[in-house]
Amino acid sequence: MAREGVPLNVIQRQLGHTDLGVTSVYLQGIDNAEIINTIHARTPPMMPASGGLQL
Repeated sequence: MAREGVPLNVIQRQLGHTDLGVTSVYLQGIDNAEIINTIHARTPPMMPASGGLQL
């Protein structure tokens, strides 16, 4: 993704890293397909149906 011009901070958010340096290190040794598979395998964040509302 980085080689295709996706900004590093976008990749950082997708991988769930709080430190941009960690993302940089990982990208040096990870194949693009591996990153894409990881993102697709992640469970999307879910909010309970009540959404914190007071009933």
